Amino acid sequence: MRSASARVARSATRGARCRRRRARVARSTRAARPTAPSIAFVGWEWIEPSSSAAGARSVALVAEALRRGWRVTCVASAEARAGQEDALRAMGAETRRMKANRGDELRALVEAARPDCVVFDRFLAEEAYAGRLREIAPSVVRVLDMQDAHALRRARERAAKAAKTRGEDAAKEVLKSAPNARDEDLMREIASVQRSDLTLVCSPVEKEWLTRECGVAERKLRLASFFVDSVDAEAMKRDFSARKDFATIGTFMHKPNVDSVEWLCEEVWPLVRKQLPNATMRVYGSYATENHRRRFHKPAQGFLFEGFAEDLGETLRAHRVLLAPLRFGAGIKGKILDAWRYGLPACTTPIGSEGCVPDVVEFWSPTSSAPIDPEHGWGGFGDFTNPQDIADAAVRLHEDENLWRLARGNGADLLDRLFSARVNLPDVFDAIERVIDDVDAVRDADYFGQCLWREDVRSTTYFSKWIEAKETGATN
Repeated sequence: MRSASARVARSATRGARCRRRRARVARSTRAARPTAPSIAFVGWEWIEPSSSAAGARSVALVAEALRRGWRVTCVASAEARAGQEDALRAMGAETRRMKANRGDELRALVEAARPDCVVFDRFLAEEAYAGRLREIAPSVVRVLDMQDAHALRRARERAAKAAKTRGEDAAKEVLKSAPNARDEDLMREIASVQRSDLTLVCSPVEKEWLTRECGVAERKLRLASFFVDSVDAEAMKRDFSARKDFATIGTFMHKPNVDSVEWLCEEVWPLVRKQLPNATMRVYGSYATENHRRRFHKPAQGFLFEGFAEDLGETLRAHRVLLAPLRFGAGIKGKILDAWRYGLPACTTPIGSEGCVPDVVEFWSPTSSAPIDPEHGWGGFGDFTNPQDIADAAVRLHEDENLWRLARGNGADLLDRLFSARVNLPDVFDAIERVIDDVDAVRDADYFGQCLWREDVRSTTYFSKWIEAKETGATN
């Protein structure tokens, strides 16, 4: 009788042969593919570059797919606002509106676009569409674009709101507040990750957390942070003396940004003005309301609520320092990268600098993390947690020309080192293309992910069908 170890060895050998054979087939498929792939980006809202950093990041993905000659279809369930579809079509993408939880509309999309791959914008879109897509077109690759770890952001928000103060102790509690395995938001988000063939993760810190703490196989994740062409040449011509004052930016549809401006207005900025009584703070952001203006526009204190910046580059080139005291949030903060691109050092918190520090993939700790400052190679200050320290650091950046120059140079270097479009975009699309070319092998090795497609655990698929039946009377 043959031993168990011999049987295992033969099985492993056969498995290795199968993997090598599939790899050869994948390589030949890539070389012989008659047409470029077709990719669909599917979300609740339309992709737009000017309203948020997440939108700009998504536009970069669309542009790279088009540059590679791929057929691109951008899909949203929301009604398009003026110019949204036109901007995408001008790039060369096709557009299509598709109501959520409508099997016939999803089927029509598949028939029209014939996608090899569908990228879901955040886990809510994956929940609404992926199960039905799998039934209609099982061979289509399903990619989840997380944008940020929503469960982590929400856990931090709860901790921030529960704190009695907004100072250092509260910040430490927020930074310790990663959700555990029983967190409802996390369960939904991780399930979405596991169901997908590939997940794009924005922050290296979150990628490490997903693998180390949440048990997601590293092969299912691809770092896809931000995609910046280069620093702005015109901005780098505007030196210290050609700039003045402070700015902050961020969409007001995002709760961390609203909270940050509130803290800045009420606690941080008064401490800056004590030292710089003639300084001005300007607040920019999309989707601001009249209520935001009433709360945050205080000309007598030099705190000016400007709203949407029509030309972000021209706006930031005029300022000397970006001040963004974020108390909670997740992912890469696009405002930090925008500041570096347009020649501003940034003054922020450990939440704001998270994911933007080279070779750091752990959550920030007040006792074990290295300093995040110009002297240690960072593009500003990124590790203060109380209002006085943040204000003092902002004033130093504004007043000390040598420190300002050092921080600005560091920011430009980090932008190229960590967020280069010419490096990051090919890496992301090569990963997607490898899955397209060898999707059966990818799924054969994805034991846990395939378990989640069993009939008895597919609640999101059946919930989608129930919504459709309730709203339309359809039974498909």
